[in-house]
Amino acid sequence: MSSKKVRSLTRNLGQYRMVNARNDEESQGFQLVRQETHLSNVSQVERFLPDILGRALARCWIDKVFRQSFYLAPKETLTDYHVHLPDDITVSVETDPGERSKVVVYEHRPGELPKRVMYLQLVMMAGR
Repeated sequence: MSSKKVRSLTRNLGQYRMVNARNDEESQGFQLVRQETHLSNVSQVERFLPDILGRALARCWIDKVFRQSFYLAPKETLTDYHVHLPDDITVSVETDPGERSKVVVYEHRPGELPKRVMYLQLVMMAGR
């Protein structure tokens, strides 16, 4: 993998710095998908993106560099990891106090408000 810098900034103690998404040892060799993936419509997004985003959220728990990149620019980070979404689809990470972060996927149609396609949120469960 190349050591391509993510074009987003992260706030760190009142200063901004570039996040390098692929220089960290933990990120080396990590793949969201096995091959270049182009999702071309909402139907494909609904079918394939939940698994991909689940892997991304799980990675966020263990990889600080990936988490910073993904939280600041989720769609661009997916593209960096070979997942390409249609132009009318946006991805955002929403964090509410006291709750785990969730990834929300929206579809944008001309002349309409954005429509939520799905959201994903990882929760830790224990059973006995």
